[in-house]
Amino acid sequence: MFSMSDDSSNKKKGKQATKGDAQIVKENAQTIEFYKKILIIVNVMFIAVHFIFYFITGLSHVSLILFVLSTAIAWYVWWFMRQVGTKKSTGSVTDLNLEGSISEYAKDIILAIVITQFASLLHRYCWWLLLVIPLYAIYKAIMLFFFSPYAQLGASDKKQDDDDQADGKRGGKRKLVRVARH
Repeated sequence: MFSMSDDSSNKKKGKQATKGDAQIVKENAQTIEFYKKILIIVNVMFIAVHFIFYFITGLSHVSLILFVLSTAIAWYVWWFMRQVGTKKSTGSVTDLNLEGSISEYAKDIILAIVITQFASLLHRYCWWLLLVIPLYAIYKAIMLFFFSPYAQLGASDKKQDDDDQADGKRGGKRKLVRVARH
């Protein structure tokens, strides 16, 4: 009546298979198309809502300028993502869905702009949400500068040099310290 087979026996043991170039190109095309559709839908919705309610409330020039500027930035980031994710003449391709890559930040920028444009339909002060993008970039730069494993390596080299000079040793051996990233 019930099968008592162990599902773990069906799994392959050993190294996990990696994605091939053809699969990466296919997934990149789907990702690029997905973000293109998101941009088109939100841009058309923003324009439609503003022009429908223009006769009732009037169109804010500030909102229009911010919309044009943010839309230009979003489409430029999408274009950059498309350039990075398509197959190069050398045959290599960059995976857009790779965690921690530059394309992940590009996707975050597009989503932040789209969410801000949509939220600005509710209230024009929601345009302040666009400040999240440069604030996040500053945060990442500070974290990279102060908490980088390479910064710790440089600090240990300086300490070693100071110790060598304090001991009166010149040209002594240096100790290489390896820092594990988590």
